[in-house]
Amino acid sequence: MAHKVNAHLDTTEYAAGESYWSIVLAGSETIELVTFWRSSQLDILAKHEISTLAAAMLPEHFTPRGCADGANAAMTKIELGDRTYVVLGEID
Repeated sequence: MAHKVNAHLDTTEYAAGESYWSIVLAGSETIELVTFWRSSQLDILAKHEISTLAAAMLPEHFTPRGCADGANAAMTKIELGDRTYVVLGEID
């Protein structure tokens, strides 16, 4: 699947940037890219950035992941300070 996704990103000339983040939705026939703009109120909290405090805020049975199978994929949001963060993962 990674080869298929990377080929799609090459074809569409996708370029990553600091001002946004994107989620790749890969189905058996199609690939879709959903982009979210970062702001002082909304950002993504990557798996490697989750502190003990942030981990305590995650829902029960939610495991942060960089990539998740569609059947178990999930996202949640947490608030730290004055910012809202989206955390990607899966439900176990």
